[in-house]
Amino acid sequence: MKENQPVPVYPVQYIPNTDDEISLVDIWLTFRKHRKLFLKVAAGVTLLGLAVALLMPKSYDLRTSIEIGTAVRGDNPTPIEAPETVKAKLENSLIPMVIHHLHKEEDEPEDYKISTSIPKKSSLIVLTSKTPLDTADQYKNLHNRIVTALTRDHARIINVLKKNLQTELALARIILDEMIDPATLAALIKEQEKTLEEAQANLDALSNPEIFGVQIKAAENNIQSEKNKLASLKDQAIILNEKLKKIDTNQDLIKGQIQELETQIRESINLQRNAAQDVKTETQAMAQLMIDSEIQQNRKWLAQLKERLFITLENDKAAIQKSLEDNKRAQELQQERIAEAEAGLKELTGSNILEQNKLKAVIAESEATIQKLANDQKRSIATQQETIGELQGKLDNFVETRAVVEPLLSTKPTSTPKRVILLIAIFLGVILGIVAVFIAELREKVRKNLLENGKPDLA
Repeated sequence: MKENQPVPVYPVQYIPNTDDEISLVDIWLTFRKHRKLFLKVAAGVTLLGLAVALLMPKSYDLRTSIEIGTAVRGDNPTPIEAPETVKAKLENSLIPMVIHHLHKEEDEPEDYKISTSIPKKSSLIVLTSKTPLDTADQYKNLHNRIVTALTRDHARIINVLKKNLQTELALARIILDEMIDPATLAALIKEQEKTLEEAQANLDALSNPEIFGVQIKAAENNIQSEKNKLASLKDQAIILNEKLKKIDTNQDLIKGQIQELETQIRESINLQRNAAQDVKTETQAMAQLMIDSEIQQNRKWLAQLKERLFITLENDKAAIQKSLEDNKRAQELQQERIAEAEAGLKELTGSNILEQNKLKAVIAESEATIQKLANDQKRSIATQQETIGELQGKLDNFVETRAVVEPLLSTKPTSTPKRVILLIAIFLGVILGIVAVFIAELREKVRKNLLENGKPDLA
């Protein structure tokens, strides 16, 4: 029975090693033993911080706010470049370029530090630099040069946009001049007025009771009517010749516009080619796209002018020349009619009432046509004037990129206050002193342990 009984197992008790335990008393004794080392380290770091606080010069913030130029696109003014794009262009191109040029001019180049920022919900770029008073003028010069470089870059873009608007405005004014020229409306309604006057005269003659039964008087009026038609045809021929002269004048004006557009396109293409050689950033690529867009717009206007010069005006000229030929044949025919009317004077008969009704219809139609032509002309002129006003408004509302004010230096120093530096030095001195005490204590314990075990000292 005893052989089958289980052997009791007792748990092993853990006895902690108290040699490495640290108590508050040990810490106090350690600090008391190494208090000189603690005071030396803490005092040394504090004195070093005091020296830094006394010797470090005061620095001030220098700020320059730049307003990005705007152009009217659609109905609203928009920046010619997005603020983010301008910021990237300044940081990666313009600021390094200006600093590079300044370093060439200075005997002892200054290590310029400048930052850019975009205030929230604004189209401003703010340049900020920290500088002592003795270098404030150098930093102001730096800020002014950066503003000048940016305004020159934006002026190039604005000039291209302005040239395109000026070309568009000149073309719109040419069209308006054609519309408001009294000869234009007169040419349109001249034939209708002649028809109206003739019909009104014939109606008055037929309405006169004294001539109702007088066939000879009616025949004579008919002859006079035919002669009036001949005179109208002759007047129409004069008007058509004036139209031909007007078309020739318009062709000369449009040719001049075409030459200007072609010159602008060549200049824009040369500018695009020159700029394409230095395309390194996304901003420059965006500028390339803008120039390319302006070239396409100029080409569109050039195509419209050429279409008007070589197709529309030529078709109008051909139509007028055909009308002149028709007019010549009509005059010959009208002369034959006059001869026939004079030969058959005694054979003329007709219905007075029917003739009056015909003439009244002709008069009503002519008056309606004249009124419609006048109204259409007024609407066209008003629309064209509105277009010119919009173009002129866009041209007048360009805003150049500029500095809102001159670079401003903060009235108070923005560097870390001396008392803060001193407090930081005291704090670091205490921390480093504590670390030095623990390192010294650790070194002593390690040396003691080595000596007890018969091993050589740390040294």
